[in-house]
Amino acid sequence: MSAETSRVALPEIRTILYCTTLGPHAPYVFGYACTLADRLGARIVALHVVESLNKKQKALVEGYSGQGSLANLISEAHDRASRQLPEHMKNTLAPVAGEDLWDRIVQQVIIAEGRSSRQILKHVESTNADMVVVGAHTESSVIDRMIGSTARTLVKSCPVPVLTVQVPSGLNETHEL
Repeated sequence: MSAETSRVALPEIRTILYCTTLGPHAPYVFGYACTLADRLGARIVALHVVESLNKKQKALVEGYSGQGSLANLISEAHDRASRQLPEHMKNTLAPVAGEDLWDRIVQQVIIAEGRSSRQILKHVESTNADMVVVGAHTESSVIDRMIGSTARTLVKSCPVPVLTVQVPSGLNETHEL
């Protein structure tokens, strides 16, 4: 068998789904998505998921604010987030790449509501993403501290490769790549 016939076609990465909580290390993780997109000629779809309240949280809020007020509160918060977060995301992340690169590679900013892992998997499909870039977050359990619960779920169930970016310990929010 010759080298020519045994060669496997390399995957083409055209769309990278960058998922962020917009925490202090978002620019660091975004730097990896930018580098990949720039070098591969890919586009970035940036996704921020506003977490929904669970049943206990909903009951607690309704207990204090009155029955039915939660739906209005959530609707108002989602509307406000949909208006303000795309601009906030650009202001937070564009300095990493520079305005020109941001305008060239970031095709879309999506604000979704729900459970993060479910929304990310949904948007992998709807955006035809070829790769996901997500930060590893510090959580409460030992396993969560190593990778993060959303990242762990994605690695297990995502139909495309997932790059989990571990933020170095001691990195502050002003760190530049």
